[in-house]
Amino acid sequence: MRDLARHLRSLAVVREADLIISMIPQTDMALSLTSLPWIAYLRGLPWPAAGESSAAKAAVWRALESLALRRPLEVWATTPLLAREVGSVVDRIVPPGLLPPAGLSRQDDGRSFVWAARYGRDKNPSLFVDALRGLPAASGTMYGTGPLQDDIAQAAPKNVRVAGWASREDLWTDALAYVGTSTREAFGRSAVEAAMLGIPVVVSDQFGCAEMLITDPELKRLCVLPTDDVSAWTSSLSLLHSDRGFRERLAEHVKMNADGLTIDSAVDNISEASTAALSRTRPRR
Repeated sequence: MRDLARHLRSLAVVREADLIISMIPQTDMALSLTSLPWIAYLRGLPWPAAGESSAAKAAVWRALESLALRRPLEVWATTPLLAREVGSVVDRIVPPGLLPPAGLSRQDDGRSFVWAARYGRDKNPSLFVDALRGLPAASGTMYGTGPLQDDIAQAAPKNVRVAGWASREDLWTDALAYVGTSTREAFGRSAVEAAMLGIPVVVSDQFGCAEMLITDPELKRLCVLPTDDVSAWTSSLSLLHSDRGFRERLAEHVKMNADGLTIDSAVDNISEASTAALSRTRPRR
């Protein structure tokens, strides 16, 4: 970290910057050793989550990053969920954004629930399979690659197709709704993209974008779900499958909120937050 700090100070573009925005923990640690004006912009948990590394490495990493986060002008987080996970060190929420999926198309009323992620434990693909197993009248399609793909294919009921990778052009063509089952999802790009296309979304309460996309209390109760209650997922998907009016209401709601999560809105958010941060004359702590 000391070597990286020296390297950063050696760069004219860094030394002369009005403000530096760090987006990875290693840079946070290096910049904390300098007097440069910087912001830590957290896009995901800035230390290993449980099970992602050895206990010793996780403890050291968390200690170093926690110390580093005492030094910037401000600490930003992309979502309220991430801010709660990191703690009181976060000064403000600065939402990210996506390019609107121009040129993509979907049928007016698709037929298949879509799951799109890496076949890994943190994406929780078995929850999608189990929820659809309880709803044989519906169909589901899973897109992605990953170490659990073969296991999921063997466990899937007949109404679930376990596919491989798909292009964005093909992903949403026949989507009735997007279903996100992750146990950890810092933002949830696929959910936001689906919502931008007017596709209903049902996601776990571990999606960072969940409370940005679904702000209506009733819709939140029905469509932002815990990962340990399969019956709640089956019930929610059953309602979406059978009730066109409910699908249209949810689709309209999430599209309205997703339209505020574009690249343009993200630039505006960062500009506004940067102006406020530059009013600080020294580190906060």
